[in-house]
Amino acid sequence: MNAELRRSVSCRSLSSVLADFIFQQSKAAKSGFTLIELLVAMGVIGLLVAITIPAVQWSRHAAKRLECQNKLKQIGLALHTFEASHSQLPVGKTGLKTNPKQHSMSWMIPILPHLEQATLWHESQAAYQMKASPYSNPPHYPFAQVVPAYVCPLDERASKIRSASTLDGGFVALTSYLGVMGRNHMTSDGVLIFDQVIRFSDMTRGTSQTLCVGERPPSPDHNFGWWYTGVGQEGSGSADMLLGVEERVAQTPHNKFITDGHCPDKPYPFAPGRLDELCDSLHFWSLHAGGGNFLFCDGSVRFMAYESAEILPLLASRNEGENRVE
Repeated sequence: MNAELRRSVSCRSLSSVLADFIFQQSKAAKSGFTLIELLVAMGVIGLLVAITIPAVQWSRHAAKRLECQNKLKQIGLALHTFEASHSQLPVGKTGLKTNPKQHSMSWMIPILPHLEQATLWHESQAAYQMKASPYSNPPHYPFAQVVPAYVCPLDERASKIRSASTLDGGFVALTSYLGVMGRNHMTSDGVLIFDQVIRFSDMTRGTSQTLCVGERPPSPDHNFGWWYTGVGQEGSGSADMLLGVEERVAQTPHNKFITDGHCPDKPYPFAPGRLDELCDSLHFWSLHAGGGNFLFCDGSVRFMAYESAEILPLLASRNEGENRVE
């Protein structure tokens, strides 16, 4: 009798425990996550977001840098096609010596037909036939026409026309890429220079070791960085569509780098810059992290780190030295 009673009590206890367990599980199912579980889940999600966002940003930036390099390769191909047809490179900026009827023409105009911009090329020729000066009132029509191949995808300012005070508030189209004129506008020992014809055969060190075009965002006031034309320092085009790799400030009256930017007279090497700093318009730099893209005269494009600034004067010269850079 006692054994049967114990078995009965034991069965009821087991049933009670099982019922309590089922009840607790039912309550947990109805109430969802506990606070601790919710905090853990939020922490995991936050960690995943913290890891994913920089990776996505890096991937996006890498894609933009590759797109920028491809644009420079297009420019390089256009320059090679032009040189093959004319046995010379386009003049960096025309003057009375090379083209008195088309004064201040940028090197970027003659290669337009090779960038699928033949219509804009014909419009520029028609404009020069009507008015020898591109700055006349009104300015030449192509002055305010954006050429996608001349704009780095990271430079949103250059993707639209902008107002420039030196053009009496008129609108201009900008470029992210400038021709390398050598060490500076006074030496003009590069390949795209003012009023002088240069050929690939003039590059004694070889086209693969000679800089041709580099990156530099337009100035904050939009007065430097026009693709169509530009006077530049001392009429050389320096800081407009051309630039030296260790540019100097021209000590001439009314030079905006002196009057507006108070830029000291010193060499301006390849280094990081800021969009709001006028003096940074005096040196090559880019919106990419750590350096900038450069087009070499053989058509190749290399990303140069800012730490390589010391070797750029050698690479910028069309006939200096025999050192090679891999």
